Amino acid sequence: MAGTGIGNLDLLEEKITKAAEHIARLREEKFALERSNKELKEKFDSLYIKNEELKKELGSVRSEKLRTADFDKTREEIKGRIEEMLAKLDQLEV
Repeated sequence: MAGTGIGNLDLLEEKITKAAEHIARLREEKFALERSNKELKEKFDSLYIKNEELKKELGSVRSEKLRTADFDKTREEIKGRIEEMLAKLDQLEV
C-alpha cells in the first residue's frame, strides 16, 4: 500500500505541475491579449481623432466649394450682363 500511496503522490505532483504550467501559459496569453487590446484601442482612438479631423477638413472643402461655385455663378452673371450691354452698344452704333 505504501508503494501505491507514493505512486499516487507522484501522479498528483505531475498533475499539479502540469496545471501550474498551463496556468502560467494562460497568464502569459492573457497579458499578451491585454497588451494587444491596449494597442488596438490606441489605434482605434487615433483613427477616431483622425476621422474627426478629416470630417472638419471635408466641411471646410465643401464650404470652399460652395463659395467658389457662388463666385463662378456671379462671374457668369456678370459676363452675361456685359455681353448684353455690348450687344446693346453694337445696336446703337449701327
